[in-house]
Amino acid sequence: MFTGYNLSSLSQFRRCWWGVPLWLALLLMPLSSALSVKLLLPDGPVYLLFLPVTLTVALLMVFDWAALPGITLALLWHYLMIFSPGPALITCILFVSAISICWLGYRIWAGRRWGATPGTQGLGLMRLFWIGFLLPTLLVFLLQTMVTMKVIPVALSIFNRNPLTLRTLINYQAILISCVAILPLYYMAIRCFRHTRYFSRQVNLLRQQIAENVSAVEIRIWLILLTSLLILLMLMNREQHNQAIRDFALLLLLPVMLWASARFGYLISALAWSLVLILLYQFRTQPELSLHLALNTTNLLIWSLILYFIGVNGVRQRRLIKKSREAALVDPVVDLPNLRALKAMLAQQASSTLCFLRIPELDRLSRTWGLDLRVEYKRRLAAYLQPLLQPKEVIYHLPGFALALRLDKATYETRIEQISSRIERYSLRWQGLPLQPDIGISFCHIVPPVSNLPRLLGQLSEMAEISLRSHQPENLQQDNITAQRLVKEKLALLDEVQQALDNERFVMMAQRIEGLRGDDYHELLLRLVNTQGEQLAPEHFLPIVQEFGLTWEMDRWVLNHALSFIDSSRACLPAMRFAINIHAASLYRPHFVSDLELLLKQHQVEPWQLILEISEAAGNRHFSAGYRTINSLRRLGCRIAIDNFGAGYASYLQLKTLQADMLKIDGSFIQNMLHSPLDYQIIESICRVARLKRMQIVAECVESDAVAAALRGLGIDYLQGFAISEPQPLTTLTES
Repeated sequence: MFTGYNLSSLSQFRRCWWGVPLWLALLLMPLSSALSVKLLLPDGPVYLLFLPVTLTVALLMVFDWAALPGITLALLWHYLMIFSPGPALITCILFVSAISICWLGYRIWAGRRWGATPGTQGLGLMRLFWIGFLLPTLLVFLLQTMVTMKVIPVALSIFNRNPLTLRTLINYQAILISCVAILPLYYMAIRCFRHTRYFSRQVNLLRQQIAENVSAVEIRIWLILLTSLLILLMLMNREQHNQAIRDFALLLLLPVMLWASARFGYLISALAWSLVLILLYQFRTQPELSLHLALNTTNLLIWSLILYFIGVNGVRQRRLIKKSREAALVDPVVDLPNLRALKAMLAQQASSTLCFLRIPELDRLSRTWGLDLRVEYKRRLAAYLQPLLQPKEVIYHLPGFALALRLDKATYETRIEQISSRIERYSLRWQGLPLQPDIGISFCHIVPPVSNLPRLLGQLSEMAEISLRSHQPENLQQDNITAQRLVKEKLALLDEVQQALDNERFVMMAQRIEGLRGDDYHELLLRLVNTQGEQLAPEHFLPIVQEFGLTWEMDRWVLNHALSFIDSSRACLPAMRFAINIHAASLYRPHFVSDLELLLKQHQVEPWQLILEISEAAGNRHFSAGYRTINSLRRLGCRIAIDNFGAGYASYLQLKTLQADMLKIDGSFIQNMLHSPLDYQIIESICRVARLKRMQIVAECVESDAVAAALRGLGIDYLQGFAISEPQPLTTLTES
């Protein structure tokens, strides 16, 4: 019964808010007093380390104000063992008052971060001020004042009645060193005792603070050197060697500890320096001159501050470098890991499946809506696919209109199918319009090392383009007869285009466009004659021209031959006008206008004889260079026509910024206008907007007289289509 009652009382005592810090203070105060180093000099006793103050601060940093009752009781018991009850009570009150004032100021300033680990960024300077400087200063001032005023007997105190002595300075420095250098050791010990998990977290933090290029051998060498030097100093203190030799050996501690602070971080250096000071002072038995002891204590205090700042700043610098390296692995705009991160991850994994997503229409959409659409589309697509990914699988941003996924090789077959089916259901609603561009998917298996990742991604991009036609994921490493055939066809067609440019195998066709006021003109249409003598329409070879960057060569060939024809046919066709399609990429050439002007002068052709047709998407690109080129062409005298108006997503928006002379309504509206009231209303609204902009209107794909009559009723300026005229070779114009 009695034993059970005692255990119950003990349990209730420990659960009290002041219980644990109370018995910790009572247990650790005698130990701290025993570890404190006190020397007897000719003019009186002095402390080299005064650890009770360190214990009180550490308890407050762990338990906050809950530690104050235990601190008060432990200090009172400590001083009752030294002084009579009156001086002991006064000393205890002064001690607790100084601690409470400084802790209150620190708590108000630190806020919720008051209990952070020593060395925490942002708290260091203020913690040094309140705890490392103000507390020792206030404590020494109060105790010295009581001794000077004879409230505390001089015989029982470490202070003289005269405060301006070296003893006062040495004692003041002892408390400073205890609060600055020994505090981390006390704090870690008490914090680990209270929270067992804290030890493992501190071990992890210690490892993180060590520089990346530090090896285990370097740490062992440092430990051996520090231990040897410490043993040497302790032996010299015990054997009372020459003072100069001991001072020289003591100086060797500084470079060793600087090594630890710079390379191993603050935690290791702080804990090691605390143990070094305690052990070093424990073996100091020889009384020294007061001046020499004061100088040594000053040096140790300065070294403690230097080690603190070097350790903290070194850790901070390594963290900043680590953050900058991590930031270099993430695209700052799309906020996804980039190509560098993909390369690093592929090198770390034993095997991977690399999945490539190609979205070519995203380029056209971004030209229409701006780069914001491209960025948002990639972000949302990555978030949409994230539920299918396992923990170590990541989506990577690639330049242009592509994404990459790194998957685990073991489950790639089902994963690729899941990704493909999920992508088919994905669409992005942008400014009220649902956008669902086609996405090509290709994949391959990778085993490190990957020697040339950009080349591999290029091959995956080619296979992803084939996937756009086959509508299924394509494996780069599988014998795919269809894929190989498509690649061969593309390369063969590229060769045909190149040979046609070199050997004049393009044919110019002309289609008459009827003007309702009698001002007819012709549009030039290009045909490619292949090696079999067959004529290929532009939709067969223009994608190859655009993909491989041959747009300017093509446009220059058409312009040169068109102007040459006008020059040679001047006698029979004196006022002939031609409409020529210009690729978007040509408009952004720096010397496009000057090159065209040179061709006009060379063939003696007037600029008004050229109508340059620009596709809607090209005209709406958000680049000032394109607008400047169009404005320069109009000032030169050429007429600008917007082709395929209405086919894109932002037809009306472009008219706010793009200045043009003519507007060609897309044929998809013209063909169904008699059967679709919506198409008819769209054409009518386009006509109203064009008239407000003072633009002439061209209707293409006019394939019946009924459609032509309806368009004339709407006030269309020009008609183009098989019902008006079929394309014919350009040379036949001179024959008629």
